[in-house]
Amino acid sequence: MKDFSYITHSDPAYIENLYQEFLKNPESVDPDFRKFFEGFDFAMSQVKTASNGNGAVMQPVEIQTQESSDWKREISAYRMILGYRNKGHLIADTNPIRKRKDRGANLDLSFFGFTEADLDKNFQAGTLIG
Repeated sequence: MKDFSYITHSDPAYIENLYQEFLKNPESVDPDFRKFFEGFDFAMSQVKTASNGNGAVMQPVEIQTQESSDWKREISAYRMILGYRNKGHLIADTNPIRKRKDRGANLDLSFFGFTEADLDKNFQAGTLIG
């Protein structure tokens, strides 16, 4: 099965029972469900639990350095990444004969509020935004 419709169309109690069986004996469940549960366990191992008084709440593990403590700059770094993903081809130098026409890609560092000094800094935009 390539898609996971067998999960989304199933009864949650049934899935929970299968998962409990998987925890006892992984070989006892269908191989597709086994892969799903292994992925679920892996994903759960990547987050930490914190209690808020109402029970356990899943929160992503945050990695933050001193350089990346300014969230506005992290957002700017994320916007710059998206800008290059969406418009980077507009500034690519792919024609050795003729210069590319300026299409106004707005991918300069200053457009995102950065300077040349920021090129050596590490940002954690993916960790903070997800």
